[in-house]
Amino acid sequence: MIMTKLNLVVNIEVAEDKGEDANLFDRDFRENILMGVFDGLGGRSAGYDGKTGGRIASEVASQLSKKFFKQWNGKITPENVILLQQEICRSLKILADTNMSRTSSRLKGSLMEHKLCTTIALASILKQQGQEKIFEADLAWMGDSRIYFLSPTKGLQQLTKDDLVTPKDALEMLRQDPPMSQFLTADLNPRWQIHYQRHIIEEPGCFLACTDGCFQYFSAPWEFEKLLVETLLQSIGDKITDNNWDKLLSQKYTQIKQDDVSLVLSVVGFYNIKELKNYYRQRLQYLQENFISPTANTPYEDLQNLWEKYRINYEHYLPFIQDIQPTANSQPPVSEAKPSPASSTSSSLSTNKFQEITQSSKDKATANAEKIKIWLDRANSCYDNNQLKEAQDWCSQVLEIDPHHSECKYLLGLIYTKSAFLEIDCCQKEALFKKAALSWENEVIKIYGKTLIDSYLNLGSIYYNLSEWQKAVDSYRKYFKLLLEAKEKLHDWEKFHDWEEHLEAFVTSLNLISNKYEPSNVAIQFCQCLANLFAVGKKAYPYYFMALLHEIRGELSAAFNNIQIAMNIYDRLHSTEFNYESRLKAQQKYREIQNKYYYSR
Repeated sequence: MIMTKLNLVVNIEVAEDKGEDANLFDRDFRENILMGVFDGLGGRSAGYDGKTGGRIASEVASQLSKKFFKQWNGKITPENVILLQQEICRSLKILADTNMSRTSSRLKGSLMEHKLCTTIALASILKQQGQEKIFEADLAWMGDSRIYFLSPTKGLQQLTKDDLVTPKDALEMLRQDPPMSQFLTADLNPRWQIHYQRHIIEEPGCFLACTDGCFQYFSAPWEFEKLLVETLLQSIGDKITDNNWDKLLSQKYTQIKQDDVSLVLSVVGFYNIKELKNYYRQRLQYLQENFISPTANTPYEDLQNLWEKYRINYEHYLPFIQDIQPTANSQPPVSEAKPSPASSTSSSLSTNKFQEITQSSKDKATANAEKIKIWLDRANSCYDNNQLKEAQDWCSQVLEIDPHHSECKYLLGLIYTKSAFLEIDCCQKEALFKKAALSWENEVIKIYGKTLIDSYLNLGSIYYNLSEWQKAVDSYRKYFKLLLEAKEKLHDWEKFHDWEEHLEAFVTSLNLISNKYEPSNVAIQFCQCLANLFAVGKKAYPYYFMALLHEIRGELSAAFNNIQIAMNIYDRLHSTEFNYESRLKAQQKYREIQNKYYYSR
């Protein structure tokens, strides 16, 4: 058997002791490797004993799955996945009925009407039995956790298909977060059924089981692949016991996490770690040469063009996955790297009953998508014409169909923000600002390009008006950082919305928090960039702000130097070339910093 036995498990909680992901990995079976992940759903929804419902559900599903497959020697089959589904859901129902009071919800179609919910994504990989590098993988899943194969020649390939009310491809999923169409729960819909699929892969590589926190917060699908391959090649240690690939992955996810992260990876078909790295080195070079990095601020049209190129290999196995599963007595669907016509036909078979269900679901999803588009167009039109109440009503109709529609929530945030600035009553104004912040807080990470930049700018202004100084600083810092990253693609910096006013708000907020160094450093870089790009008549104000920021940091020499530059610029200009009030502010600040500077010497 030719395998490195290199396996990785990465498990990170977005909030300590509040994680809702679980995983399992077991290679002790004679013929199979069993791996999987479970993502508890519902956020901080009802649970018991100090745990959320999502955490209870994922832990129970993981423990039962590990115990269940011992009697099957780690082998997933079309028959036993149905039994597994029944066992997990029955156990969740007993726990819910015993420990949780019955409640009803008016939010039909959402997680609110279900108890103890979790996704599941399992892979059973047949251990290699000879010199031929052919790998059989039996998969079972429900929800939006995924199984991937990381090919050294074709890159990341998705082996499972997300259960979504509105079908989306992998790139669209990074911009929107449509609700799931099915998942494991104590209150299982009788039509919901766990998926089964067999894939035959004719090359060595890596199998991965991932919750959506692993891939959902990148700007493009290839960024997830880059993270995997880059950390592999950066890892040290040629022995399984001392290789630190898992530690590097954990460090990266700790820096960028927006959700719980659970990733299980198993390497198949390689003699050793050195050979593994050699195979993927060329793949990384291909990614670096052909796909933009970073992609966070790349226009969506450019991303779409790159996606059309990347998706050819990424989606290679998806056409062979049937939407509705056969009954337990049907033949298992199979996909291969080079599928035969017979296997392709076999994998598309399903009963008439399930075909009817599938078509009905697709028709309903299509109708809902058309409604959402029409209502969003109307909402945007009303917003542009300052018909804010009407715009809000159209958004509410969209959210009744899709409560997680990111574009709608973003627009709703704009509506609340504009309404807040127009509101005279202080209490109403504050309430509207809070609604705007709530609309954006969890959605802004799913937005890209100029819209993302504007989102952080607006959040900074909102938190400033709410006197939430730390959040204001954090939002403005992200705004400055994104602009610095995009400076070569963005022009007409002077036309950005009231940048002087926003810098004033940032400086005021910065003065009222304790950790000033890192955010002030980003703001100084931003101001320096403005000074380099602006025409002479506009350069003075960025230097003025650099002086303020250095003064806050206690760097009086740098502060004095920058305020002198600002005043020299003002002195050389004609009065019509600058704002007179700005010069007065700079002159007053010059005297203050000068006195501090000479007094400190």
